[in-house]
Amino acid sequence: MKAAYPVIFTKVDDGYAIHVPDFPLDTQGDTLTEAIEMARDAIGIMGIDLEDEKKPLPVPSAVESVDLYTG
Repeated sequence: MKAAYPVIFTKVDDGYAIHVPDFPLDTQGDTLTEAIEMARDAIGIMGIDLEDEKKPLPVPSAVESVDLYTG
């Protein structure tokens, strides 16, 4: 199954902080390009872990429903 999950990128002093609301997932990257790659890789690894544990992937949130100011 292919899905697109919303990702929140926040510029911080030393790069970008990344939060993926649909997973218990936070990561970071030094540049925006690296941040995008880190988010993609982290979501992929989380998906593999859930699949290995026979757990379903979360349904992606609608972008409009993501609260940018919580957490």
